[in-house]
Amino acid sequence: MNRRGVFGYTESMRMRRREWPSEAFQMAPMIDMVFLLLVFFMCVSTLAIAEKAHPVALPESAQSEVPEDLSNRLTITVAADGSVYAGSVPIDRERLAARLKAALQGRPDLKVHVRADRGVPYGRIRRILQTCADAGVWEIVYATYQES
Repeated sequence: MNRRGVFGYTESMRMRRREWPSEAFQMAPMIDMVFLLLVFFMCVSTLAIAEKAHPVALPESAQSEVPEDLSNRLTITVAADGSVYAGSVPIDRERLAARLKAALQGRPDLKVHVRADRGVPYGRIRRILQTCADAGVWEIVYATYQES
């Protein structure tokens, strides 16, 4: 049997109070975005520090281009005094060969970027290129400044 209210409406016809969506601020998406930005800036700053740790006077070239894909690379820096760095770590020829072989295990399409000071004799750079070839790295990019 239907119960009738004061004005003859049944209970199912009664106007219900409208519930508004919660106006609370959603924190989970904000935390996700902050975390992603933090990881991004940590990666970018690590790469920038590694390349700026040992400043070199790069040679100039009219044909220089900025590489499109900067991922999957190992930067080898040859300073003016002849010291060699893999990233920002000082390294000798034997350890460089071992590091290149280890890097090739996980990334067979590894690219080597050579940043050599313009005053370094070519014989020193040729030995590094030979080490790369012995390790199996065939894609080598030279860092240069574009002539203005």
